[in-house]
Amino acid sequence: MTLGDYLKQQRTEQDFSQAELADKMGVEQSYLSKLEGERSLPSAEMLAAWLSALSLELEDVLEQLDRAYLHAKLSRIPSVDAWLRQQKVQSLLRERLRMYASVLCVALAVPMFYLGYTKLLFNESIYEYESPGVVLPGEPQDIFHLAPQLSDGTLEERHQSHLDILKRRNPKILLLSDYRGDQFNRPIPEAVNDSFTRTYYLEETLQRPRWQNTLLQALGLFFGTFGLVLLILLLRTQKMRT
Repeated sequence: MTLGDYLKQQRTEQDFSQAELADKMGVEQSYLSKLEGERSLPSAEMLAAWLSALSLELEDVLEQLDRAYLHAKLSRIPSVDAWLRQQKVQSLLRERLRMYASVLCVALAVPMFYLGYTKLLFNESIYEYESPGVVLPGEPQDIFHLAPQLSDGTLEERHQSHLDILKRRNPKILLLSDYRGDQFNRPIPEAVNDSFTRTYYLEETLQRPRWQNTLLQALGLFFGTFGLVLLILLLRTQKMRT
C-alpha cells in the first residue's frame, strides 16, 4: 500500500470528498488527486498539512507502510527520513539487547546446571548418627564401646559391668543434613546439667533426592538451549543483512 492509497482510504472512511479535503488542506483538488495517485510526492510541510487535515499522526501512518517502499519513495521527505533513522537506531538497540540476553542465558545456564548436577547448593546427603545411651558425668565419651576394656577385677566383675552398661543402653538416632564427623558429643537438654551427654556415631550416609537440584538442571538446559538458538538466529540475521 502506498502513502496515497492509505490516506485516500482514510479520507473515504472519514466521509471527506476529495474537494472537501483539498479545501481543508488549502490546496487545489487536482494537486490532492496527484498526491493520492502517487503522481507527485508531498513536501514535509504538505505531508504535515495532509495528516493534520485527517487528524492522523505521522508515526501511525508510516507504521502501516512497507519499509522498502518508505526507503525507495518517501525517504527524501525529511520527517520520514528522520523517522526511518530513529527506527533503525531502535532496531539496532533491540538487536543488541537480544544479543546480550542470549549471552546472558548461556552464561546462567552453565552454573545452574553445574550446581544442580553436583548438588553443591542443595545437598542430598543425609547422615544417620546413633547414640547408644547417656554418658554420665566423669565417664569417657566412648563408655558404651570401651566398657569391657575399662573394667578391672575378675572376669565375673567385668561381665557384670558389661551387663550394667547394656542395661543403660537407650539408643537414639539423629538424621542430619550436615556432616559432623565420625562421632560428636552433645549435651542432653533435659538433664540437670551439661555433664550428662550423648555420643553420636556415624552409622550410614543416605541419599535423598531434592527437587531443587532437578529444577536447576532443567533450567540450565532450558536457558542454555534458548540462548544458543537465539544467538544463532541473530548471527544468521546479521549475516543475511550484510
